[in-house]
Order: sequence, then structure tokens, then C-alpha cells
Amino acid sequence: MVKKVLRTQDKKRVVIDFSTDTKLYDSPMNPPNTGTRFTTGIDLHAHKARSGNMYFYTHSWSMWQGDQEEFKLITKDQAEEFLLDKMALSYPAEMTTEEIEKAKEYGFDLLIEDA
Repeated sequence: MVKKVLRTQDKKRVVIDFSTDTKLYDSPMNPPNTGTRFTTGIDLHAHKARSGNMYFYTHSWSMWQGDQEEFKLITKDQAEEFLLDKMALSYPAEMTTEEIEKAKEYGFDLLIEDA
């Protein structure tokens, strides 16, 4: 269990646990035959607070010694933009079918065309 405390813009505490919070996007971590291409990444998580409020946050990680991981609260609109950016990537960074379905459960219907 890995818990961290993040602060909202109005200074409220959000206690995240990225080992149990829902992961909406999981960055590839150095898959075979990619060299050092995927040694850093940013994952997206959803956290439901005791109040019932939903919070979204990114988890920036690195496999490089000395690099620090970082957690950052983002808005729902920023989370949607993050996911839409990931929808345009190719394998192995593209969103999986399971991630797209999970995103839909959290109110992100990414495959609805609005152009």
C-alpha cells in the first residue's frame, strides 16, 4: 500500500493510494525490443474520496536512478485531454480496450465522434 497526500487548489487533502486507485492509463514500461524508449512514463489514476468526490491524478515515473516519481492532481478536463492524447498513440503506448472501457465507466466516452 503506497499512500501519498496531495492538495487541491483550495488546500484540501486528498489521500491517494496508487496501488488500489483505479488506473485509467498504464504507460508501457520498457517492453521488448524498444531499447531505452519506454524507461519513463506518466500513468493516469482515478481516486474516489470519502466525500464521494472523484479526483484524477498523474503518476510520473522513471526507471533511471536518481529520478524522482511525481504525483499531480489534475482536473477532469485535463484527464480527458490526457486520455485523448493517448488514443492517438501507436503500440505499445496506445490505450488498451480495457483502459478505454474503464475510462468510459468514469465518464470519458472517448470513442464518441463530435466533429
